[in-house]
Formats: sequence, C-alpha cells, structure tokens
Amino acid sequence: MNSSAISTKGKLNFGKQGWMIVILQACIFWVVAGCTTHGLNVILPGLSETYHLDYNQLLMAATPASWLAIPAAPFCSWLIQKKGIKFNLIFCLIGCIVSYGLLGYCSSITSFVICFGLESFFATGFGYIGGTALVANWFVKKQGLALGFCTFGQTFSSAFFVPALVWSFSTFTFQHGFWVMSVLMAIILFVVIFFVANRPEDAGLLPDNEDPSLITQTIQQEKVLDKYPYLNFRTLLKMKDVWLIGAVRGLIYIVLVGVTAQIIPRLVSLGLELNQAIAYMSGAALFGTLGAYTWGWLNDKLGIKVAFTSYTTWWIVAILLNIIPESQTALLVSLGMIGLALPGATNYCTAFTSAKFPRSAYAKAMGIAHPIESILRCCAFSIMAFGLTYLGGYTGAYLLLIAIGVITIVLIWLTNLTPLEPIQTNRH
Repeated sequence: MNSSAISTKGKLNFGKQGWMIVILQACIFWVVAGCTTHGLNVILPGLSETYHLDYNQLLMAATPASWLAIPAAPFCSWLIQKKGIKFNLIFCLIGCIVSYGLLGYCSSITSFVICFGLESFFATGFGYIGGTALVANWFVKKQGLALGFCTFGQTFSSAFFVPALVWSFSTFTFQHGFWVMSVLMAIILFVVIFFVANRPEDAGLLPDNEDPSLITQTIQQEKVLDKYPYLNFRTLLKMKDVWLIGAVRGLIYIVLVGVTAQIIPRLVSLGLELNQAIAYMSGAALFGTLGAYTWGWLNDKLGIKVAFTSYTTWWIVAILLNIIPESQTALLVSLGMIGLALPGATNYCTAFTSAKFPRSAYAKAMGIAHPIESILRCCAFSIMAFGLTYLGGYTGAYLLLIAIGVITIVLIWLTNLTPLEPIQTNRH
C-alpha cells in the first residue's frame, strides 16, 4: 500500500477504537509493571515478616522464579499464531489472576518461587507479548506516539501500585490483599473478551485510524504480509539482529528493574522512613508522567536508535547522581530523572523490535527476542544482590548497572534495523 496515498488525519487522531486499545494497554502495563517489579518493594518484606523468611534469600529466589517467564515468549508467540492475540490475552489473564492472588499464602521460599514464577509467566504473556503485539497491529506509523500514551500506565504503576497494594494489605490482610489486584485484572479480562479485536481490519478499520475506503485493498495485501512463510524459529535463531535486539531489551531492563525493584529499600537505607520512601517513589513516578509522551515524541522525531541511546544515557546519569554521597539535591534530581525514565523502556523496546519486524512478523520475532531479554532481565535481582553483598552496598551495585548501560548503547548501534522484507523469492 502506498503510504503517500493515506491521510494521517492528524498524528493524535487514533479514533475511538484506537484510543480504547491505547487505554487498555496502559491499564495492562499498570498491572504488569506493578505485579512483576514495583510490588516486590513491599511483597518481599511482607513475606519475610509474615512467614519469618530471610529477605535476602527471597530476593535471590526472585531470579529463578522470574526464569519461568522465559518460555512464556515462544509459547505465547506460538499461541498467537495459532489462536490469535485475543485468545492469548484471555488465557494469560486468567492464569495471572489466579497465581497472583495465591502469592499471599506463600509460607516458604519454594511456594514463593512457584507462584511468582507462574505469575511472571502469565504477566509476560498478556503484558509484553500479547499486549505489545496488539499495539503493533493497531498502530504502524503512529506506533511511537501510541506507545507514549500506553506507557502512562507504567508511570502511574510506579506512583500508585505500591500504595494501592499497601492499602489492600492493610484492609484485607497481607494474605488476602493480593486478590484486589486480581479483581482489577478480571475487569481487564472482561474488556478484552467483549471489546477487543485482534486487528483493526477485523473491526472494519485500518491501522493508525487511516481512511476506511482503503480497507479492501489493505486486507488483500495483509493476507500476503501476514504470512512471512520463511520466518520460523530456526530462521530467527540464525539472525544476528534478533539476538542483538533481545540483548538490548534485556540489558536496559536490568538497569530499570535493578533500580525500581529496590528503590524503596534504597531510600530507607539513606535514613528515610518507609512511608516517606513510598511518597518519594510515588512523587518521582508522577513527575515521570511528563516522560511518557516525551519519549514517544523523541522516537518519532529522532528515530529509534538516537532516541534509545539518549534514553540509556539518561539512566546512566540518573544512577550516577543517586550515588553521590550525602547530597540531598543530587538524590532529588536523580529521583526525578528515574521517574521520567520509567515509561520509556517498554516504548523503546517495542519500537526497537517492530522497526525490524513490522506487524505480523512482530509476534514471531518476540518468540526469540523476548526469551533472550527475559534471561538477562531475570539477572537484575542477582546482580543487585551480588553488588549489595560483595561490592559495598548500593554504590557497588549501581556501578554495575552503569556498566551495563554503556554496553547497551554499544549494542544499539551494532543492530541493523532495516525492516524485514515480507516476501523473499530467493531464500536458502
């Protein structure tokens, strides 16, 4: 389809259905980011206190538990190809509703690993595989801007998920409080079942809310574009850029998870009271709402490689400021920068992948790229635990994260993001 023949209707005119997808994915990001990362700030101390479990052992156990998210990507990629994105979302939401609700009853390290592992599997399946594939289907030219709004969910998760979880624990007890979040996931499930279409074409629309008069032509072309018959797991495994994309995604998430999953204990270690630390985190995240749209705009203006490099550099500076000794000003600036950075990772990881693998190829590529990301991202907890134990506390741990940020920038520029050809006549 000739893109020049299409009216964009304004960059922010996503249409009613398009905006519903954006808001839905923002809610999904809110839940997934909170369940898999932010909530650990109070879940691990809560489990430790309630069941008299060693906190450092729980933190270490979070890594092997997170490894159960690794097979989620190839499985959900296969499920999407066989049954569609909507089926995958429903299946994974049901699994996450149950496994997250059971976390409050984990009275041993083993039961925690099982429940958190299953929750990580299903959350990855509906949040980062199914959800981002849905956005990739509904938005092509406007994807960066759409993701900018979607990632408001992650920012608000950083601000409100922990306070909401603390409220649910105090209201319904630690054991039963997890079901409050499960109820919120059930509401998302209801919306998916009754209001979501796999692709805009299935609802009589076009990606980016383009001219509906082109719908017939587009569907005919998409019948070819959706196939990518030469693209399978074996082919993807041989592609260097898939490995680089997965590595970049994983390394930037080591930095993000390493900071955010421990930000409250870090602030407490600096002498703040728990409630004050939570307030600081929430304030930083609310300030970070300014970054949600800004990172998407930057991607739209500068291109994904320059934008992603700028984003990673931002993280490095924020962490450096955080370890300046006895400087309240540097700490506050660091928290503001961290807040602004929170919504950018998912935006750029999705855009980085879809730049090489557009639309229907996206889910296939995620079947390989996301496990690579997950293997690396799961190391964040162990890296932090190693730094805290052997490198002199948070300063040593944060210096490790800075080194990982530098490696990320190098790999960004080693990746060839030339879009994949939908059809290759000469394949070997």
